[in-house]
Amino acid sequence: MRPGSRRLAAWALLVAAAVWLVPANLLPIMTFESIGRAQSGTIADGVVRLVHSGMPVLALVVFTASLLIPILKILVLAVVYWRTPAHPSPRTAIRAYRLVYWIGRWSMLDVFVVALLAGLMRFGKLATASPEPGITAFALAVVLTMLSAHVFSTSQLWEPDHGNGANP
Repeated sequence: MRPGSRRLAAWALLVAAAVWLVPANLLPIMTFESIGRAQSGTIADGVVRLVHSGMPVLALVVFTASLLIPILKILVLAVVYWRTPAHPSPRTAIRAYRLVYWIGRWSMLDVFVVALLAGLMRFGKLATASPEPGITAFALAVVLTMLSAHVFSTSQLWEPDHGNGANP
């Protein structure tokens, strides 16, 4: 794959990830049903419930891993892909890229937790948990971000005309 087409593919995957992140945060990710009472919620709803349940540390972990990091990953990759010759330096951009690439392997943890809960909470009529469309959108956003980082070639960061994408 030519460097210009790699850059374009990385951008396309990153934009798609950003688009899927919107429904991932607006749609419910899971429905809990206990003794006939169903309760659905988004990621943000889960954070609020954890705080109200007296688990602020766990709420902070969920907020960071599920809301903050996916957004920061997209922003960091956008800065790396859009890098101009002046800022950030290629070394700084590569460090940021490697950090995002490394974090990518942990990004599916939320999806695995929902799948695990949905599989374990099968107690007939007493309690169940089922995944909702938000978790699918979240998984797509995570996978697309990982693919974007994988497609991008860091050698492009050393090209003098890299930056605004005007010369792919």
